[in-house]
Amino acid sequence: MNSEIKVLLQNLVFLLVSSKYSEIVGRGENGRLSVDEIETAINDYPGKLTAPPNEAYDSAFVYEVYDKTSEARKVEFDLWYDNEPSDLTLSVDVHKDSNGVLTVSIDDIHVL
Repeated sequence: MNSEIKVLLQNLVFLLVSSKYSEIVGRGENGRLSVDEIETAINDYPGKLTAPPNEAYDSAFVYEVYDKTSEARKVEFDLWYDNEPSDLTLSVDVHKDSNGVLTVSIDDIHVL
């Protein structure tokens, strides 16, 4: 996985683990989900959301699904609960904005 994408994903997961849902929305990284929808998806899953080890990010699935100009990707990452990988998956879109900077936004949080 591209190191820039990995950092974006790590930062987003950190905000989720820290329950900083409003900050995610403030940064425009919530995609189509509201604060309440993010919070519900995280809290309805049994256990406590925990930070994964750094090597867990190497198992994220990265799909090239859009045009090459924006270098867009879809990334799927299994969130960790109680210090174990879960089947609750964070799906995000990553692409370059109009300034050529990679950005991330949540597409969905769902059980696979």
